[in-house]
Amino acid sequence: MELKNIKIIGGVGVLLAILSVIPGLGIFAGIAGLVLVFIAISELSKLTKNKKIYDNFLVSFILQIVLATLGGLALIGMNVRRIFMGSMLYYGYIIPNRRFPNFNFGAKRHPFGLFEGPFSNFGLRENLGIGIIIVSVVFGLILYGILVARSYYLKKSYEEISKETQVEYFRTAGNLMFIGSILSIILVGLLVYFIGYIFEVVAFFSLKDNLEVSTQESPPPLL
Repeated sequence: MELKNIKIIGGVGVLLAILSVIPGLGIFAGIAGLVLVFIAISELSKLTKNKKIYDNFLVSFILQIVLATLGGLALIGMNVRRIFMGSMLYYGYIIPNRRFPNFNFGAKRHPFGLFEGPFSNFGLRENLGIGIIIVSVVFGLILYGILVARSYYLKKSYEEISKETQVEYFRTAGNLMFIGSILSIILVGLLVYFIGYIFEVVAFFSLKDNLEVSTQESPPPLL
């Protein structure tokens, strides 16, 4: 594939990836963008004959899929938790039986508007809430670690592309995304990461239409 086609595929792919933040159809744009960028990087690696470009990006690509999958599971878990905890707080037991309102397992009205069931004496709701918080923190740290690792391998891939194409925007994009992922634990990191996406778009569209690749082998080291 020619370099002029690679830069179009890669640039459009990154633009679609940015649109993934839009609710609804954004997820399809994100998937399409990720695939296009993968194709562009793969072809660029073949064109430059630099396998490090593809190898590092492949690791980043796999981690991105894992991150998206776990993120989706986290959203589902949050919705289930909201429904589950809502039932616990309102009814005082795990599975309310709405068809038989009088069969309430001895639940009684609390002066503050809550129901106290047979499980409340054992502190089930309080312990369950603490457990959910601990699991959420651990899960969040796992997602954070995957994001940082994904950005690190992307950074390494873009550094190799920058060496081969002399387009420094790739190096800048990789550095910004890596720094943004580290700082993503605070809001400013998301802004830095987004700026990295912008430089990524500029980097692809800054590629030349043709790339002269030297096929001459470097002399062996003296020592």
